[in-house]
Amino acid sequence: MPHDLIRRGLKIAHLRLFAELSSKNRLSEAADAIRIAQPAASRLIAEAENLAGTKLYVRSGRGIELTPAGQQLAYRSVRILQEISDAGRDIEHHISGQSGHVSIGSVTGPAIEYILPAIRHIRLSYPDISISVEVAPSRVLAPMLQDGRLDFSLSRVPVDEDPATFEEHPLLQEPACLVARIGHPLTRSEPPISADSLLSFDWVLPPVGAPIRTTAEQALREKGLSLPTRILTTSSFLFTLATIQKTNAVGPVARSVARSFAAQPNETQGSIVILPSDLDLSVETYSFLTRKGQVLTPVAEIVAREVKRAVSGDATENVSLPKI
Repeated sequence: MPHDLIRRGLKIAHLRLFAELSSKNRLSEAADAIRIAQPAASRLIAEAENLAGTKLYVRSGRGIELTPAGQQLAYRSVRILQEISDAGRDIEHHISGQSGHVSIGSVTGPAIEYILPAIRHIRLSYPDISISVEVAPSRVLAPMLQDGRLDFSLSRVPVDEDPATFEEHPLLQEPACLVARIGHPLTRSEPPISADSLLSFDWVLPPVGAPIRTTAEQALREKGLSLPTRILTTSSFLFTLATIQKTNAVGPVARSVARSFAAQPNETQGSIVILPSDLDLSVETYSFLTRKGQVLTPVAEIVAREVKRAVSGDATENVSLPKI
């Protein structure tokens, strides 16, 4: 017999409690989060177990731990509550017209190359839409997308995440290049600058496993070279840029990012230069990502459409963009 929990009496209060228990292992903390007393939370758990017909948690030295069935209920509770929240936003946006807030996630390259131009256009055409942009590695953006803190992202599904939890529409590869400070000794070399010459200097790289670091390491291996011996590791693009500007270190960045900060002919002088090296750097394809089964709110659709339009300007004919 199917477990129709709604007909059996599962309520929003049960969902709210289990959504909190997905990230908390103390019942008192979950109860505080939804502003009920701990005895009331205990009753809700007991009711949910009775409705489900199975044990949903066990006590442990750290508080409580959800059983596999409890984890499934908690996971679904987070998603159901997010959909209900989105429904409320839909109604609000329908009443107010083309206004509301949209949260976007992106890895660095597409953020500068496509999201920034899209936002410029939205500011003119839809002045009542507010937008927040989280620029971070894909491993940071994925959980934010899963729990509803982001409406969509231009990023990749991390290797340790289940791809089935996302709707993934591959977009473009992310060209990369090596950069250095203005006046760097390598700028006096004849192009293309050899990889051997690059290895004579410190490198600034993101943590192991980051796509752009993996790309740089693979490019060096393909030339039969060892990895750099002097590496400064940082996940901060701002710190990467500052280090490159103030030292003789070199580092790989997305080409769109490099162009934004590099010196350009007949333009204001930039703060870095692109090194024309013999390393072919192109980071794996990034995608337009949403949660599996998610329906974008009306204002999120507007913003996603503008981002899609910005991307399609550079997209090749064989790139399949999401229909929005």
